[in-house]
Amino acid sequence: MNMRDVSTAIRGAWLLGAMLALSATTAQAINFNFGSQGEATINTTITVGSGWRMENRASDLVGKANLNPNVCAGQYQSCQGLFRDQSFPAARLTAAPGQFSPNFDDGNWNYDKGDVFSAVAKATQDITLTWGDYGFFMKSLFFYDARNNDFTEYHPNIITRENYLDVGLSPGDPNAGLLVLNPIQYGPGRPERFERRGGELLSQVGANYQLLDAYFFGKVALTDDKDLTIKLGRQIVNWGESTLLVINSINQAQPVSASNFGRIGFQVEEVFTPVGMAYASFEPFQNATIEAYYQLEWQPVEAPAPGSFFYLSDVIGTDNAVNQAYVHFGGSAEDPEGLGTPLYNPLSGVTPTSLKVDRLKDNEARDSGQYGIAFRYYAENFNNGTEFAFYFMNYHSKLPYVSTFATQASCARREGNALGIDAYDTVSFLATCPDLPVLAGSPYLAASDAVPLDTVKLLTEYPEDIKLFGVSFNSTVNLFGADLSLQGEVAYRPDQPLQIDVEDLVFAAFGPTLTRCHDRSLEHNLLPGQAALGSALLDGLVNNLNALGLPVGVPNLLSSSGCVGSTSGIGYGPDGGLIPYAPSDANPLLGPDTFDLLIGHAPGSARSFPAFVTAYRGTPVGENAPCTAEFIGERKLNPASATDTRVRNPNFNGYSRSDACYIRGWETFDTFNFILGATHVAGATDKVNIVFADQIITLFEVGAMWIPNLPDLDELQIEAPGTYTHASAGADGSGADGSQQACSKNQTCVVGADGLRFNPHQQDRSQFVDKVSFGYDIIQIIRYESVLPGISLQPQLIWKHDVYGNSPGPGENFIKDRRSLFTLLEARYKSSLSVNVGYQFFFGAGEQNLYRDKDFAQFYVKYQF
Repeated sequence: MNMRDVSTAIRGAWLLGAMLALSATTAQAINFNFGSQGEATINTTITVGSGWRMENRASDLVGKANLNPNVCAGQYQSCQGLFRDQSFPAARLTAAPGQFSPNFDDGNWNYDKGDVFSAVAKATQDITLTWGDYGFFMKSLFFYDARNNDFTEYHPNIITRENYLDVGLSPGDPNAGLLVLNPIQYGPGRPERFERRGGELLSQVGANYQLLDAYFFGKVALTDDKDLTIKLGRQIVNWGESTLLVINSINQAQPVSASNFGRIGFQVEEVFTPVGMAYASFEPFQNATIEAYYQLEWQPVEAPAPGSFFYLSDVIGTDNAVNQAYVHFGGSAEDPEGLGTPLYNPLSGVTPTSLKVDRLKDNEARDSGQYGIAFRYYAENFNNGTEFAFYFMNYHSKLPYVSTFATQASCARREGNALGIDAYDTVSFLATCPDLPVLAGSPYLAASDAVPLDTVKLLTEYPEDIKLFGVSFNSTVNLFGADLSLQGEVAYRPDQPLQIDVEDLVFAAFGPTLTRCHDRSLEHNLLPGQAALGSALLDGLVNNLNALGLPVGVPNLLSSSGCVGSTSGIGYGPDGGLIPYAPSDANPLLGPDTFDLLIGHAPGSARSFPAFVTAYRGTPVGENAPCTAEFIGERKLNPASATDTRVRNPNFNGYSRSDACYIRGWETFDTFNFILGATHVAGATDKVNIVFADQIITLFEVGAMWIPNLPDLDELQIEAPGTYTHASAGADGSGADGSQQACSKNQTCVVGADGLRFNPHQQDRSQFVDKVSFGYDIIQIIRYESVLPGISLQPQLIWKHDVYGNSPGPGENFIKDRRSLFTLLEARYKSSLSVNVGYQFFFGAGEQNLYRDKDFAQFYVKYQF
């Protein structure tokens, strides 16, 4: 759940945009004159084209339960163990093909090999009005995509309001769980097709009119020989020397529209979103220029629309296009309304969670406070002429960051029950959680929730006041007899926000769930009536639970602090039968850290969710603050109920970033971004022109990113694409060596497999962010003019290779071994009409490259007048 691979689309936009800008020809515009000083110029481009998917979807790029809806069914109990030794559910999930997340595959399922993924007609028009030294410029875009405006989406495994009464299992079904009394329990959904809905979503991929540029310009005389150039309105300011590697470069004044980039036959001016600003420049002395701008509005990057072919995330849609996410590891059905409860998992006896969480309204950056200044100097005597430039910018992020709000408190914690105590054994657990689903018989009647995972909230936000210091140069050199244009830049950001690994943020948000059994000094509080009833109460309780068929041991009441420990229990085995399980304490020599629960053994939340960011910020793992419940009484809204009978909590004040339960999604670090590029233009007679072209333009650019103080992985992980499980040890035993990497600062950590962990398999640590990452890109444009009367050909190639390391998110420039090759052949008649055919290859970087199975072909016709 995160912004993985946002950079793939954004960087692709810059790659193709730079190529098109270099290869563009000028068509005949429409001109009008008004007297001796007035003039109007209109340029129009009409494009019609289609794109086809050319590859089958890769199984490792779609969710596991979308490949096999029964991967976690039956005895695999949603692939979550309930005893230390019950690790086979996690091993089952790990061994199954597919992605450890359901949040990144909607677009992959919507388009099969050979499908048309776009069939677009669009018009781009710009108008320039001038009167003497003043003028007005406006550019607009209208598009209609017949394929995507009326589109039927496909979801292979989903629970919906229309099917939720049909897909559930009754307790009599041999595949259903045995421990929940609700008439229906949920595991797999079923395949469904439904119309793509949502005005914001359709405006990104279906049909829309966009006003791009709209600004006034002019010159004002300062002195007899000095003018001030001004522009006011929606515009673009391009600074720095980046040609292809724009992410984290100096050029940060305006965002990118990845939706426009994904449209067949786009133009470079369609990709960048102009923003309202005031811009001015003047020459204080010879060969020097000062430029400055102040922005009047803020706009975000428009990420690829969820469910579209170039999607990057099912949950991060610009302008709240999607409002939910799933907090499981790919083993359950999609459930956008949270209807699939109780899950057919014994854990549903103590929680009505559906593993679906809500995304709150975006926290957008303010319009004010963004500005920049640049000083350029042309040193005419340095290397036969070199321009140096120095920059300062204060800007708000255009890329989205994910933050979380913690869950509500478990009923087994003092913050979450009326007694104000922490549960430490079975009796205290039932006293603090008297209205569990297993006792109420329905998740909609239960007011007690021991594992309220679906009360987590996600928030997309945009950090403000990021400072950038930059320096750049451009010059020419002669190398081995060839003239090269050489350019480069360095961008330094003190305290740049870097996205924390989203799985770790979610683990931190789970901190207030379960129990405090990770605290071996936990106080025992006498329960009402316990002193009088003593062991008689306990014996009666255990007998009643056993009569219900609920596995429960006898707690040790002699312990005076910490949880009392667990005894043997009964649960599912790999063959589907009930088998005994040994006690689940992590290390009995250090003291107990579990107790017998109705459906297994209860650990502390630090053991199940060992978050790194919590400890990194100085809070004990599992002790971060819970959020206040929005409703009291009924926990969930029953979809079968005609009215909402939940009672709003008078103490609930909404979700605010000032709340103690807010978990900021980023940390700040100093970063350096380096770019060095070269351009060579070969004529028809140059020796390097071995293909007999009239002209060959070659661009080469290498870039690198350096994070000097990146924390070690056992302290904190920064988000990188393809990291879908947690960096701590897995329930299957992966990485479980007892180290800080395996456990964070959790003191109740098991060496080896532990079914009580939520993380099924440790994330491959080589896939996280590196201190240094780099790669290169090559563009080549080959021109054959007048091969037939009025007809010219122009092949174009773009090669990209990320050589070393993974860059930080959001907007990763480099993912180790990611490669792509773009090819396009343009056949142009005179300067107005062109026919274009192309093919895009994506490969390398394994599951970290979400476009690896997205090779596509395209064909479009463009007419300019």
